[in-house]
Amino acid sequence: MPRIHRIAVPLLLLLPLAGCYYDKEEVLYPNSFCNTTNVTWSGTIQPLVTSRCASPGCHVPGGQSPDLSTYTAFKAQVDLGRVQARAIQGNPSFMPASGKLPNCNIQQLQAWIDAGALNN
Repeated sequence: MPRIHRIAVPLLLLLPLAGCYYDKEEVLYPNSFCNTTNVTWSGTIQPLVTSRCASPGCHVPGGQSPDLSTYTAFKAQVDLGRVQARAIQGNPSFMPASGKLPNCNIQQLQAWIDAGALNN
């Protein structure tokens, strides 16, 4: 009987660990945690543009055209449909050059445009 205890007790102690695992819900369900309800220029879009588009050497004054460093400049490109074509639809290729934006950023950008692309 003691031999059974030496085998059974450690197995019983390990049994609860079999149900434990670490998964990121954002990775498993990428579209379910994207907040598109309160998307604003200053809180959502401008930080995105600054980090992914209007970075040194790219869409800034003196960099690649067009300049996207200000609301007015970015909104002009939205009005021309260029932001939607490049950043959302990838036509002719996705921008930024580092690759397609994450789906949540695309959804937020589209939500902001759909809401009128306000300077808020």
